[in-house]
Amino acid sequence: MTEHYLDRLAHTINENWDSPALTDFYLTEDGSAQDTSRGNHYTYGEMYAEILCLNEIFTALGLQKGNHIAICGANSAHWAIAYLAVAAYQGVAVTILHSQSPEDIAHQIDFSDAKVLFTDADLWEALRYQSLPQVEHVICLDDWQILRGKQIKNHKSKIINRDCQFLHGDIDNLAMICFTSGSTGTSKGVMLPYSSLDANNINNITCDLIENHRGDSKSFLAVLPFSHMYGLMDNLITHITRGMHINIARGIYTPQNLLLAINIIQPYGLAITPAIFDGILTSTRKQDNWFKCLNYIETGGASLSKESEYVARNEGIPYFSGYGLSELGPHITSCTNITRKGSCGTVARKLTARIAPNGEILVKGENVMLGYYKDPEATARKIDSDGWLHTGDKGHLDEDGYLYVEGRLEQDIIVLPNGENIRPDNIESLINALPEVSESLVLARDGKLVAIVVPQMTNNQSPMTNADLRRKILRAVNPELPLYSQLYDVEIIDTPLAKTEKQTIKRYLYC
Repeated sequence: MTEHYLDRLAHTINENWDSPALTDFYLTEDGSAQDTSRGNHYTYGEMYAEILCLNEIFTALGLQKGNHIAICGANSAHWAIAYLAVAAYQGVAVTILHSQSPEDIAHQIDFSDAKVLFTDADLWEALRYQSLPQVEHVICLDDWQILRGKQIKNHKSKIINRDCQFLHGDIDNLAMICFTSGSTGTSKGVMLPYSSLDANNINNITCDLIENHRGDSKSFLAVLPFSHMYGLMDNLITHITRGMHINIARGIYTPQNLLLAINIIQPYGLAITPAIFDGILTSTRKQDNWFKCLNYIETGGASLSKESEYVARNEGIPYFSGYGLSELGPHITSCTNITRKGSCGTVARKLTARIAPNGEILVKGENVMLGYYKDPEATARKIDSDGWLHTGDKGHLDEDGYLYVEGRLEQDIIVLPNGENIRPDNIESLINALPEVSESLVLARDGKLVAIVVPQMTNNQSPMTNADLRRKILRAVNPELPLYSQLYDVEIIDTPLAKTEKQTIKRYLYC
């Protein structure tokens, strides 16, 4: 039986009581130095005291085991503590990406049946005008104050004995609900049991690298959003259960700022998306040994470009690429530091993979989700009667068990370098609703979403100039979309899009 990650966390807290656990790491606006006047810092003992404080608040609010508690805010030490507190209380954490529109956030909160919402004070100013009929209490991530709901006596963390213990239920119980990429109505709530989180916390190469680490540095730089499974597992859970000091990047938006943070923190490792890796490599090709402090760089969420793979190999950067899905919490492959060219590694322990006759990658094992929340039909389409989860990706396994991902079975799905899965037809429907547009096609170019648009013609003439039409489309469409699926550019053409005999657009001609 895989070890429950709360048991491992309790042991780690007791062993590292006075060691640093969580730090909010800010850079000044010009990126010149760390701003130490902002953010929170917690040792492992102090983090445990905060978890107990929140559990007392949950009790005072009348919450029960199994209640759904949503967390929606920017990465922070308090985000991490809120998540761990929900697990320690045996609640169900609902993780929601904070950079979506208030409407999309409200939809996911309501759909998830969350009774409590943790959120930033600034974000609450936008969310408070949304309909959240099921949310009984709103707790501020900044200071644990009640923003809406039952007002209780202020609870403060207190000094406690060095004896951390967490009660938990069956390993197959529902631990959390996270949402897949997509705008309102298309995203799905992935139900993950503790067995999936526990298997991911034991059976991937990142865990092995940390446990075998004998160097001086116990620092880690967390860059990816905790609301996504890759960020949650490989930027938080894996490291907090092994006594690492997690520096949580706040206000770091450029490759240059990230490089400065690496230089200041000297982290042991880094888990990022290919898009971030590309940005760093572009900024550092003439700089020697920027990665000298790093024992590994893990990339996941999307495929690493051939150019980045070539540069990384030539410069001796200790990288490896992974592959996974939210539905597996998230790991499918477990890589070594010497990844075979083009491969995302071998299948993780406790997982089995095979290739279906149509080339689809199928997986089975402890990592697999319980299903999609309130969507048994979609669950049945994703997990067949024999327990195989259908990834929707094409690929092949070589004779040594290395997996190679070759793209999506559904060609209309766009996977961006940041790992987001985009349905272009959702964006195209918004564009096509404009009276000045005849038809459109959304695709990815250099990792950015671009719309190709055919204007509505009257007497062989468009009612607007190309520049005006481009501006109108961007202003009308982007506010309706989550930040990660907004258009970067619009290209106007004056000929109809090429189509098949069935009048389906030949997307491949425009890629």
